[in-house]
Amino acid sequence: MSRELAYLPEVSRDFVEAVSYYEALSPQAALQFEEAFTLAETEIADGLVTHMRVFDHYHRVFVGRFPYNLYYRLHGSRAVIVGVLYARYSPQRI
Repeated sequence: MSRELAYLPEVSRDFVEAVSYYEALSPQAALQFEEAFTLAETEIADGLVTHMRVFDHYHRVFVGRFPYNLYYRLHGSRAVIVGVLYARYSPQRI
């Protein structure tokens, strides 16, 4: 099963903020974050696993060893990625 991925506009902002943070630490950390993000996207797109539902109809997938999560919602064969959020935010902020 393969899923089409769609992104809310906020996702690019979230992604850029995370990459910028890791870029400030080291270029290698930023590259590793981008690779982990791509793997998380692949997990969602492959559709072999449906990740844990955490809020109503929103699923969460971990971004590798980084303290970030991708949140998405399923609409048929489409997965809409709604955010890339720091995992230590309070549930109210998420």
